[in-house]
Amino acid sequence: MVDCKGVYKPSSPEPSDLAWVDGLTTVPLIQGTVGERFIETVKRYPDRTAIQTASDQVTYKQLDELSDALAATLVDLGVNKSDRVAVSLGHCVEYAVIVYACVKVGAVLVPLNPAHKPRQTINSLKHISARCYIVSAEITLPFRQPQSTVELLNEICAARGDNTALFSPVPSLEHILLIDNSSGRVDVVRYPGLHNYHTVSAAHVGQKFHQHNDAHEGDVVNIQFTSGTTSSPKAACLTHRNVLNNGFFVGYGMELTEKDIICCPPPMYHCFGQVLGLMTAMTHGVTLILPAESFNPNVAVNSVLVNKVTVLYGVPTMFLAYLDVIAEQSIAPTTLASLRTGVIGGSPIPPSLRKQLHEKMNLSALTSVYGMTEASPIVTQTRSTDSLEKKLHTVGRVMPHMSLRIADRANPHRVLRRGQKGEVQMSGYSVMPGYWNAEEENAETLLLEDDDGLNGSSNSTNGTSTRRIWLRSGDEGLIDEDGYIRITGRIKDIIIRGGENIHPAEIENCLMGYDLVADASVVGLFDERYGEVIGSFVIPKAAVRPVITDTDQDSCADLRTDQSDNTNCSLTLTPSDIRSWVLSRLGKMFVPKYVFWVSNMPLTASGKVMKFRLREIGNEWLDKRA
Repeated sequence: MVDCKGVYKPSSPEPSDLAWVDGLTTVPLIQGTVGERFIETVKRYPDRTAIQTASDQVTYKQLDELSDALAATLVDLGVNKSDRVAVSLGHCVEYAVIVYACVKVGAVLVPLNPAHKPRQTINSLKHISARCYIVSAEITLPFRQPQSTVELLNEICAARGDNTALFSPVPSLEHILLIDNSSGRVDVVRYPGLHNYHTVSAAHVGQKFHQHNDAHEGDVVNIQFTSGTTSSPKAACLTHRNVLNNGFFVGYGMELTEKDIICCPPPMYHCFGQVLGLMTAMTHGVTLILPAESFNPNVAVNSVLVNKVTVLYGVPTMFLAYLDVIAEQSIAPTTLASLRTGVIGGSPIPPSLRKQLHEKMNLSALTSVYGMTEASPIVTQTRSTDSLEKKLHTVGRVMPHMSLRIADRANPHRVLRRGQKGEVQMSGYSVMPGYWNAEEENAETLLLEDDDGLNGSSNSTNGTSTRRIWLRSGDEGLIDEDGYIRITGRIKDIIIRGGENIHPAEIENCLMGYDLVADASVVGLFDERYGEVIGSFVIPKAAVRPVITDTDQDSCADLRTDQSDNTNCSLTLTPSDIRSWVLSRLGKMFVPKYVFWVSNMPLTASGKVMKFRLREIGNEWLDKRA
């Protein structure tokens, strides 16, 4: 997917203090496809539990048989190699079955966030030209009651006179498989043309499905949306080689053994669940526990206790929630003696949190990771042998068979010296081949350079080329004197709230659709629990009077320079109005925590909003309130 025109030849990576590090190559990369490795694991551990949920569990042999049946079903429905199969599900055994069924067919899995609004989901389906869509009748979101997907199904399905289904909003879509998990609460019969997932799959139970022999490790196996979707979402294409090896080496970094049990509360629509969950467990032949359909800290902690879990995953916000449960239930560290290691990442990790996890959850060997979806996703990882200082203040060293460098923000081809801050860039097997149908974004994100030949981690576009692809992260960081990486800030404007990437532009576009708003800009503001939260700076229209109610005193400020200009206006705008507008159109995750009324935005000479200044203003206000 990378255009090889205009290859840049960088200067030689000398002297030795250059901000460039290469990962170890002592353990070889896995060759072959996800399907080939899965069959090896099934043969080696047929009776070992592969996936366990609160209500179900399957062995590796059963997972193989169930995915055979679904693969045959997909082929019967006309799904072919490279066709996109989209999925909107919470944690369930069926998710793992779908993953391996797609692998066997050669189809491309596209996980979607089940919390997205119907229009966001439809935009995603259209963007990747989905041929098949698998969705449940109900979804369970964190800390909420199950919600039906009727609104989504109503928008996708338009009944025709001949009583078949026409999925008119998504022309490419030919089939929808519905998992009826509603216990009769949703009338699924009203949607003609939908297939009952379990009924159509059951027709092929017992049939051995033979995988396509033309599958290649360089084939795209997974498309991951990098953030909340818009009319032009970015979707990272990940290959067998990408996800298989990244999952394996994350497990290698945790020193996994066959006796380990992984508990994975992070969602399957995220690389955390897809790669660090399924791929890590499968490549090491261990059991993966999906404790609840959506994140529930009480259930997760209980699962650790009941199942003697040894490996626990989460973003910092999740680990804070685990600690809250432990404190509320007075759970002693000795009760969590089975815990040994795990993965924490997705947003900045406060050193104080790492210390608490060591003291209260026995997680002294917990590994901190850094990465991005486009890197499949992990690029650096701490190890159990690292010093406490490195565990607390760095994200570890670069992963095996990967390279990482710090480049000048003004010239992405110029490598800086160790200790200097610049843009974090990475190269190697885990770098995506590109975004789906996004040539301009690919050109901005992927740098193609002549390889210097110093390292074997090149992810060149063919087997003989000496060209190397560097992925630009948009993050600021440095490499210290020992080769450890520190992430010092963000260059891009993406907000990372509790491990979830949120594009400010999506919220800004939403607010600009509000007829009482003249302009809006959104930034991430510091938060001890979530890392970052959403702060919105809003310019009301001239005929609108912004209001701050008593309940909004701690989450809203009037920073206008002309507060008396529109006191007689009949139209009013409150922070609650802003939040309700966003909630109804984008969802809870996108709702601003803080609202600031302003008269104008700080602009550059070229008219661009200086978001760094808005962050300063917002964080200064928060500091004064503390």
